[in-house]
Amino acid sequence: MTPNERAYYTSHSKVSDPGVHARLLDTLPSDPERLVVAISALVLHQGFVAALGITPPPESADDVDTRTIARMLERILARDPAALEVARPPERRFIGVCRDYTLLACAALRHHGVPARARVGFANYFTPDFNEDHWVCEYHTGDRWRLLDPELNTRVRDYFKVRFSPVDVPRDAFIVAGEAWRRARAAALDPATCGVSVAGIGGAWFIGGSVVRDLAALNKREMLAWDYWGLTREFRPGAPVSDTAALRLDTLAALTASRDPDWKAIRETYDGGDELRVPRVVVSKGRRDVAVDV
Repeated sequence: MTPNERAYYTSHSKVSDPGVHARLLDTLPSDPERLVVAISALVLHQGFVAALGITPPPESADDVDTRTIARMLERILARDPAALEVARPPERRFIGVCRDYTLLACAALRHHGVPARARVGFANYFTPDFNEDHWVCEYHTGDRWRLLDPELNTRVRDYFKVRFSPVDVPRDAFIVAGEAWRRARAAALDPATCGVSVAGIGGAWFIGGSVVRDLAALNKREMLAWDYWGLTREFRPGAPVSDTAALRLDTLAALTASRDPDWKAIRETYDGGDELRVPRVVVSKGRRDVAVDV
């Protein structure tokens, strides 16, 4: 890792910057194993709400649309003003998705000087024979990049029978989007098994959207999991990926699928393509045009 790359991934993005709440991150641990415990006590996946039989506050209904750490922390503190190292009961947690766990992990690690970035891809440890749309945090330990899944606290690991450590997720358990695209193009992976199983969606279009979101995340543009723009703006269920788009995705997948992607190439590729850079308006949840201010 070059000094410039280290400086890049230890500095906040506009999304991970806690702003006036920066001192709150002092109390979150830099140790990855302890960080999993701390984050799981602040955030609750929306998919676990019904299973736990809790009734979250009405204002949590749009937690998942919260784009920045600063706003996430505001919501967490509004429900419980205690320091962040204090565990919240489930009904007072931020109701989010994997992207929110990951973003908070990235913010905490960057705050403590640990290089960190979000990765977009697919996890095969939640649903048998299916690769679930998922985000994890990738952090550098001094010798290599490792995958951290802050969603996998002890209770979640037991429920899904996950046997590996959440601070060093195997690369064959979490497949980055570029690698999923390459496998699908080589007929080594059925694209229909990549998506969101409970919603019944998946396919090449879904993988392609994840490839572009992963490239953006590598460039510290941590978008929402359902944002589409540029190359993928018209991607949707049932719509085929054009030959032109597929060839562009082939190039992006080759760049991002590596365990140690070329940082300079990642920056130049993102900055050099209007169809790749996040614009001021994206297509988001419900196929709506949404203005983004990050």
